[in-house]
Amino acid sequence: MKKVFVSMALAVLALGSQAQVLKNDLLKGYKVGDTLEKTVYDDKRAPINVDTWCGAFTTTPVEGVVSPTVGKALTYDGYSEAGSSINFGFPQGVKGSRVSVYSLVESGKVYSKGTYYLACLVNFAKVGSSNLADILAASASYVGGGNRGQVYVRREGNDKIKFAVGLMKGRNETPMVYDYNTTHLLVLKVDYDKNEVSLFVDPELNQNEPKADAVVAGEEGALKAGLKAISFRNRSGFKGNIGNFRFARDWAGVIGK
Repeated sequence: MKKVFVSMALAVLALGSQAQVLKNDLLKGYKVGDTLEKTVYDDKRAPINVDTWCGAFTTTPVEGVVSPTVGKALTYDGYSEAGSSINFGFPQGVKGSRVSVYSLVESGKVYSKGTYYLACLVNFAKVGSSNLADILAASASYVGGGNRGQVYVRREGNDKIKFAVGLMKGRNETPMVYDYNTTHLLVLKVDYDKNEVSLFVDPELNQNEPKADAVVAGEEGALKAGLKAISFRNRSGFKGNIGNFRFARDWAGVIGK
């Protein structure tokens, strides 16, 4: 019996040592109602604000579209990241969208080889489009833009939603439909070696990486640029929450503590 306990302890220790969590707790220090963005990039060459939520640089700001606010906590059974989220939606009458970025690093050489996983939780009360609308991306610019992996959502009929993954012009939807008012775990995988991106929706959280729900293979050079930011697009006509982000090097980093 003692040998069994020792073996289990070593297995847990091995998993923890292998897990490479690069960034997590992205809403640390925020409370419900707080403004998400600490500042706005007003120039594409503006100095980086590392590990900070900022308004992305844009040449055509949308009038009346303001920073998102922090909302209620989201949880998902077995997923370690918990706590506050970001609210979708704008004040009544305001149309359009706005991108907020969490700037990771200035150099494109840091996150440019191997694989990266961007996990988050989402819960939609309303999806305002029957066409694919991007909500999350891994960006090749710390001020926003140059996305190298995107997550999309659209409404399916009157009571379901669908997710999709994209790389440059390529798109691929997941085969399943999903419920409103339910917290879903999304994991975006960016694989530089295979030059492809993948999406997992509500995957089983065990040590073995499952088969992805949707994959897009890129054209030659699609993943040449390294990742510099996590990008979130807020949209009018949408209601719900997104949060509990985790940026990791491996599947163990997605599921580990």
